[in-house]
Amino acid sequence: MSHKFIPELLAPAGSLDALKSALAAGADAVYLSGKKFGARHFAENFDKFKMEEAIKYSHLRGVKVYVTVNTLIKDSELEGVAEYLLWLYEKGVDAVIIQDVGVAHLCRELIPELKMHVSTQMTIHNLEGVEWARDFGFKRVVLSREMKVTEIEEIANKINKNEIELEIFAHGALCYCYSGQCLLSSFIGGRSGNRGMCAQPCRKPYQLLKGKRDKYGKPKKLAALPLNGHYLLSTRDLSLYKSLDKISDLAVDSIKIEGRMRSPEYVATVISIYREALDSMSQQNWKPDEHEVYKLKLAFNRDFTTGYLLENRKTAVMGCETPGNRGLYLGEVVNYKNKTKKPVVRSEIKFKLEKGDGIVFISPHSEKKRYGMVLEENPQYDGDKIFLNTRRSVETGSKVCITRDASLIKEKEKLIREDQHKLSLPLDLSVKWDEQNRPFIYGEFSGPDGKKYKSRLEADFTMDKAIKSPLSKYEIEKQIRKTGGTPFKIRHLQVDYPGNLFTPISKLNRIRRDFLKKAENEILNNYKPQKNNVQLANSRLTLVKKDLNSSPKKLNINNNKEITLAVYTSSLETLKGALDGGCRRIYFQPLLWEHFNPKSAPEAFHPETYHNKILELILKAYEICKSNGALLIWKWPGITSNFYLSHSVPLIGTLCEEGAVEVMVSGMGAARAINNSNSCVKLSGSMELNVWNHQTVLELSKTFQSLTLPIELSKYEIALIISRTRDKGMNTAYEFMVQGNLEAMISENSILSSKSEKEVIMQHNDFYGIKDVTPRIFPIIIDNEGRTVILNSVETCLIDHLPDLCGMGLNILTIDARTRTRSYARDMATFYGDAITYQDDGDRGERLNKLKLKIKKISSGGITTGNLLKGIKET
Repeated sequence: MSHKFIPELLAPAGSLDALKSALAAGADAVYLSGKKFGARHFAENFDKFKMEEAIKYSHLRGVKVYVTVNTLIKDSELEGVAEYLLWLYEKGVDAVIIQDVGVAHLCRELIPELKMHVSTQMTIHNLEGVEWARDFGFKRVVLSREMKVTEIEEIANKINKNEIELEIFAHGALCYCYSGQCLLSSFIGGRSGNRGMCAQPCRKPYQLLKGKRDKYGKPKKLAALPLNGHYLLSTRDLSLYKSLDKISDLAVDSIKIEGRMRSPEYVATVISIYREALDSMSQQNWKPDEHEVYKLKLAFNRDFTTGYLLENRKTAVMGCETPGNRGLYLGEVVNYKNKTKKPVVRSEIKFKLEKGDGIVFISPHSEKKRYGMVLEENPQYDGDKIFLNTRRSVETGSKVCITRDASLIKEKEKLIREDQHKLSLPLDLSVKWDEQNRPFIYGEFSGPDGKKYKSRLEADFTMDKAIKSPLSKYEIEKQIRKTGGTPFKIRHLQVDYPGNLFTPISKLNRIRRDFLKKAENEILNNYKPQKNNVQLANSRLTLVKKDLNSSPKKLNINNNKEITLAVYTSSLETLKGALDGGCRRIYFQPLLWEHFNPKSAPEAFHPETYHNKILELILKAYEICKSNGALLIWKWPGITSNFYLSHSVPLIGTLCEEGAVEVMVSGMGAARAINNSNSCVKLSGSMELNVWNHQTVLELSKTFQSLTLPIELSKYEIALIISRTRDKGMNTAYEFMVQGNLEAMISENSILSSKSEKEVIMQHNDFYGIKDVTPRIFPIIIDNEGRTVILNSVETCLIDHLPDLCGMGLNILTIDARTRTRSYARDMATFYGDAITYQDDGDRGERLNKLKLKIKKISSGGITTGNLLKGIKET
């Protein structure tokens, strides 16, 4: 019988108790975080003492430990990260999961033997991205959750599994935005998702608005669109349990369960169900069990989806009705009497309620109107009817869902308790004495992975000839057999006792403990690096720290006499406006709906039509820029799927023939695809590359002529990056966004499809936005492939900070005028162009403030300096 490919089952561990639950339930590996540098800042997480205990506990059971170092790291934190990586290496972690390219660069140079996995936060979503990660030195890529099964299948078929592994998420919460690209929490409250502090604004209610644009692209004549739910950004929970056979066919190396914020019981429930399914699948006798689905729903669910991986419709991923736990649907209230407060529920599933279970009644008139309770007694049954006692009245027709299964919780608590005593590695021992009556223990044993070990320990004492009461062989065997609190259990024990000897029992206990500790360490040391490798890494760390501690020659470089102004545009009219305002560096990301107004989305998405029109627009833009002495750069979207790359890369050859050869990209996969096709193309890197430190620049400067620094950084953090790279002789051009409603999110979902089963495409001069309860309005763009781009509700405006920005050594200051009008681009380019020329003659500040007032009048939603002055929140 042929066996199916069974992937590694990777479990979340937000605490030591959750880790032990995962192992009890059958996880092959766990992922966890220290108190710093992890993307789940609000989980319990692990201090160094608990981290060591977790590594030891897991390795003695043959379970791998992956540690997340998956936040973006500031320059001032690099020394701490370097020390932490070395500490993890010494303790024997199996891999580190990394988001920051600079941290990966540092890790590779410092500890080349430490395995690195690409975090999903790095937004790898195409074959070229996986190949870039492989060539960089990563051993595994956690793919973006938005990838389709066909895309992953293509990647899996084209890579060498011995060089790079693939990991996907299989169960748990989904983000609305592509991981690593979300700034919404940061924009709203300063809590950055890229630093593990997301405030989850996607779980809040919003209203979808539609209107028109005025002469500056600001919204007018707004009206709310009727929708079934108001949680427009709230996704359902991913569950691939029913589709595990398809996942096995993909031959990905690991499936990950999300949930480092979840309880130990949740972890035990989900892992045990997936473990049993995978084990059965390996024997070709598995099919989904609906009762197991019930358990998964009872653990926690926002309604399940198979995600973008398998769903045919993008809207199937969304759960806009409510963002909370849905529980397990039980049935409907068919009768209720106010006097007795005894609702009658008709059950639609085979599930018997009992005392301690939690249920919720949901009004037939409003999802928001809910009443939850814990059963204080076992209910009465009559066929499919259940008779309940409640303290409050409920409406006939109310839905009833089970939110807590007391018996399931007890079952998992028992599983966790019993596993504490499961580990018992068989140990064969012999105890002998030498001529001086010194005892020694010799043992043979196998580790959890089956590896054979031999160990010998000689006592640090000799036994005396007995005067009155010699120790018996039985007494010695009794003491040696005590292995409680260790991973071992004596299988065979041979004691070659010469007899008539005595020593205190405490000494026998000590040699036994010392031997068992030595045997345990031999297993654990198998996971740890060799001492000479640690010494070499420590030597490299000393050099790294010396380099990092060397202060830049001066933080305020002030060496840029000429600053270039750039404008992002998405239509030919906006492009002309930027040129009218004197801008001579134009980024062009053509949006088809601004030019052609197709009647339906399929027309826009047809590959041949789509790319012919893109090429037509770029060539027109190039001619317009050329006639005005301006540079045109083709700006690619933040997400470049395999589909996009396969059709866009060939266009570059045509553009090269015309001389339009510069491109801005947002990912390493796109950069690799272009360079593999045409190495003469000049590349610029967008803000989505997340350049948070100078180590990232050291790596990316090999590929990009210019890099856009993130809007989340403060003035000091920007200056530090530029100063350190200039001190190293690097001449990479630095860009910074100074004006516009900047991108807060990019999602595979098309939010406009919330109001229709069909894809809806924007029309020229349309304005769409979402309004929160404050009420802020966040503009929405639907890109050429139907993705939703959500913009900040207020415009970044840094015109009064230009003297500081210029003094830091920035080369290019950029205005985002995409989807805005010719008038907006013209006026903004004029204002900033004038501001750059202002000399420090005493009244520059006053003149800049006057320009700021003019900008405020044409800005959408007001203006903000963002994080420039204070940086993001750290607590």
